[in-house]
Amino acid sequence: MKKKNIYLITIFIVVLMIFVYCGKHSHNDKAGQAHDHDHVTDEAKPASTAVEEPDAHDHEHAADTPGHTHETGTDSAASTPVDKKAAHAHLHFSAAKIKEWGIEFGSPEERNFLEKIKLTGIVKLNKNTTFLINSLVPGVVAAVKKDIGDVVQKGAALCVLNSPALLDIKTRYIKAYQDYLLNKQNYDRAKSLFAAKALERKELISRETKYKTGLADYFSLEAKLMSLGFSKGALQTVTAALQTEKTAQLKEFLSPFYYIPAPIRGKVISRDLTPGERVEQDKTIFEISDTGTVWAIIDVRVDAIQYIDKGKEVEILCDVYPHLTFSGKITAVPEKVDAALRTLKVRVEVDNEAGLLKPEMYVKGAVNKSIGSEGLAVPVSAVVKMSGIDGVFLKETDGFEFKPVQVTGRDAAGFVFVTGLSLQDIIVTKGSFYMKAEYEIQRGGVDEHAGHTH
Repeated sequence: MKKKNIYLITIFIVVLMIFVYCGKHSHNDKAGQAHDHDHVTDEAKPASTAVEEPDAHDHEHAADTPGHTHETGTDSAASTPVDKKAAHAHLHFSAAKIKEWGIEFGSPEERNFLEKIKLTGIVKLNKNTTFLINSLVPGVVAAVKKDIGDVVQKGAALCVLNSPALLDIKTRYIKAYQDYLLNKQNYDRAKSLFAAKALERKELISRETKYKTGLADYFSLEAKLMSLGFSKGALQTVTAALQTEKTAQLKEFLSPFYYIPAPIRGKVISRDLTPGERVEQDKTIFEISDTGTVWAIIDVRVDAIQYIDKGKEVEILCDVYPHLTFSGKITAVPEKVDAALRTLKVRVEVDNEAGLLKPEMYVKGAVNKSIGSEGLAVPVSAVVKMSGIDGVFLKETDGFEFKPVQVTGRDAAGFVFVTGLSLQDIIVTKGSFYMKAEYEIQRGGVDEHAGHTH
């Protein structure tokens, strides 16, 4: 019985100790939870403040930025500090990098909006640099030296004629020179005799007349030979050979073969002679033109005449070369309108150094016309699209800033008309693509919500 009582007391004590221990642990857990709850509450307050302040700044900033939309909400506010940190970082580039990319700067400018007047026309040879070549003496074609399409230098032989008529001119030239020398000697002697009163005036006048007539005949034949292509120096060599009796030079000179020279450097456009054919003086045997420039004869409608002026630039296009534009300038505006077509045949001189444009090709022309002032404009190369928003890169003291703009139009001269800029802004006019690519690399991709970036 005594042992049973001891056993019950022991059980009671163990149960009591367990009860006390559990009650103390429950109290500590509640106190710890209360302490942890207080700690979390204290830490949440500054975190909430850190989110709200940038959100307010971003909302104010977005109000000044065209095309920028701001979304409110816990998720948006929580992500704003990261996005805006990237958005407000200016781009910086070294001078070497700017040079490597070919970056150029400029300012917006006030321009008139230009449209293009479309014209049609046809290519013609430039008549100011085209020569029709006839033989100045008749003869039989001995050889043809140049053909259609050949490039010839000034003075180069085009063909060779066997011309007895030329030989006759050369013979008369030699005789006229000899007569000139003889008549000069007689006239000089007569002047001496007349001074000594040993000759009558009548004889003096007779010798003077013969001398001057012979001189005129000699000079006339010399000029004719020079027009046939003989140089002054070559003819002086002949007269010197006459005085020194160098028969070999005289024999070479007295040849019936006539080398017809090219009067200019150019291309042979046409040829009309055959070896063995007799050529007369009135027949055109070659046509040569300097095709470095050609004419485009453009039809201008009556309602577009007001935009046509001498000296105005014209763009010339040809379907044969769809990716090329030729530069031209109006050189003649006729006074008379074509009665059948009701157009003006305007002459445009076109640069054709490569020789691509050929006579009788059809071409198209374009002339700018101004339709009034449209405000500020920038080159088309200055505008880039960032996350769907048009803009330009501004040059600032601490880097470059992407500035959104509103595009109002693009004209025929390659300018984009915009709002959101001023005449004082310094913008990147060439190389904006590189800056856009660098911006996207720094951002790690394009931010779909970025409306105002630097």
